[in-house]
Amino acid sequence: MTNDLNPTIHGIRVDLAALQTIRHKCHPEVCRDCPSCCSRYVPHVSQSELDRIVGCFPIVARYTTGIKNDHGFKNVFEECDDASYCIDANEDESCVFTYAKPSGETLCALHSVALDLRISPVDLKPTACSLWPLTLSNEAAPELSIDKNWREFPCNTLSDNGSRMDAGIMNIVASCFGVSFLKQLL
Repeated sequence: MTNDLNPTIHGIRVDLAALQTIRHKCHPEVCRDCPSCCSRYVPHVSQSELDRIVGCFPIVARYTTGIKNDHGFKNVFEECDDASYCIDANEDESCVFTYAKPSGETLCALHSVALDLRISPVDLKPTACSLWPLTLSNEAAPELSIDKNWREFPCNTLSDNGSRMDAGIMNIVASCFGVSFLKQLL
């Protein structure tokens, strides 16, 4: 790890200043009244992520009807230019894996299925979704930073922690990269 403002940990350059400027706490109850990350954010998925997700379709279909048709399951992934896939959206531009609880909260079917299976949501959801509002570039030397549109969502606010990282951001980093990665970053 380097000691500059953008340390490199396990080959990932981290925009530490950016990570320290944001506070994140998911509020599904707020998403019913405004855009959610699941309605304006198009995640890319790798082949292995796609395979993992498709393997859970029978359970996912319990939460959302967006993946079924008269003959079984829809192909809800589109091939992208960068050898990855994008997840389709519903007519209202929400991700096909979103669903609303009767109380109106917008939730992720993949997240709910992971909890049903007693596995970490990070092990089922696409990395792009698990990282949000953080991003990891697809470059040879990837950079961990924050999504350029993070301010558009009520679950994100400016941090007043100075140079300390917000607990919500630390939780995302630890979940996606491991506690050892987070300790080196701190």
